[in-house]
Amino acid sequence: MSGIPRDVLVVGAGTAGSYIAWKLAGLGFSCTMLEKDQLVSLGSAIGPFHMEEVAFERFGIPLPEEPELLHRFSEMTTWSPRLGSSLTLSFPTLVMDKPLFHQRLHSYARGAGVDIVEGAGVSGLVMEGGMLRGVRASKPEGGAEWRARLVIDASGIAGAVRTRMPHTPWFENDPVTDADAIFVYMETWKDLEGPGRSGVDSFPSFIGWTAPGPGDTFIVGVGAGGSFAAAERRHREMVETLSLNGTVVGSARGVIPYRRPPLSLVDNSLMVVGDAACMNKPFSGEGVTSGFTGCEAAVTAAAEALATDDLTREGLWRYNRDYFRGQGAKFAFLTAVLPALMLVSEEEMETFFSLPGMMTEESALALQEDFEVRADRDAALKALPELVRAVARRRLSPGSLLTIARMGIVGTALRLMYERYPATPLEFGPWKRGARFFWGRADRVKRRYFQTT
Repeated sequence: MSGIPRDVLVVGAGTAGSYIAWKLAGLGFSCTMLEKDQLVSLGSAIGPFHMEEVAFERFGIPLPEEPELLHRFSEMTTWSPRLGSSLTLSFPTLVMDKPLFHQRLHSYARGAGVDIVEGAGVSGLVMEGGMLRGVRASKPEGGAEWRARLVIDASGIAGAVRTRMPHTPWFENDPVTDADAIFVYMETWKDLEGPGRSGVDSFPSFIGWTAPGPGDTFIVGVGAGGSFAAAERRHREMVETLSLNGTVVGSARGVIPYRRPPLSLVDNSLMVVGDAACMNKPFSGEGVTSGFTGCEAAVTAAAEALATDDLTREGLWRYNRDYFRGQGAKFAFLTAVLPALMLVSEEEMETFFSLPGMMTEESALALQEDFEVRADRDAALKALPELVRAVARRRLSPGSLLTIARMGIVGTALRLMYERYPATPLEFGPWKRGARFFWGRADRVKRRYFQTT
């Protein structure tokens, strides 16, 4: 037994869980964090990861040092399918060792007073009177129970708490299935030869990339819908198509959610953050900084609810409102639109890269920094005649453009809906019906895209 109930119980000691536990403890709330695995192993399946340099100041995290810091680079380049065109932008980014980054966050959390319990996997929930009062967890020495005024599910794609909650009109407990996930396969290469090597090089036709790894190695990775077999097959295709050469010295794999978040991220005495809340960036799959953004909104709402002792869904609803009206609205648009863009053929994608004004450094930077797709009226007018000529020459199909236009309308409708996310649960029912209507159309296009991978 955990003894006296804590203010906050965080399930999951990854990036989102460690960050929110650290911040809430720093505000004076007693906090316990449970992790099903051993802390020293967290992140080892991923190894190196990258994070934009500006994010450290924004989220109040000190900059890393060696050996956690592996590389710093300034450029990111996106390549057309046949490498005929590319777009490079300046975006200072740090490559870090994921296990050491986790360990640093754990040290900050402990310093703020967080109790961290490793090897404790959730086996059940403690429910009383419709309120979540804690969790039961299994440990090698036997089961135990932890209670808290507020439980935060930061358990990753599995959603160990969320998926065990009762399904109600205000809360979804459905798990993330293979049909709503991106399977990632990565290899570590020495003496890499091939295109790119400017920093991070992105190959969107493969959902692939190359990036610096430990020492003088490079990571060569791809993502695919459906299975690891599909990801490994696409990885081979990318390596052959790009004529990459070198020596493979290691590999890793992982799964990230690629679906809309639950329509509500709170229930009685519960908040959901990070991968458990499907907060990954729709255009890259990266979920560390987007998860931190969600945590910021959650911290504000949690502190208010804990101070007033109102841990009902009504008392926690501010988290829904603040998150979905901001980053959530932007991600809703992108999640709806990007699969339609990725459905185009290799020749059509090559054409989009080559059209003047279609892809600019300013628009790419806005996507990376602000998650915005910003229309430049002058650039659009400049591109229009070339777009018409491309259709006439059959380099672009009217069907592809129609699908993109339709999903642009759906994405815009979703963004507007999320920007007007209900202020209270009383307004949630009608909003939810409208959101489900548009997500149904977006999901059909996403399924088509996943079937092609």
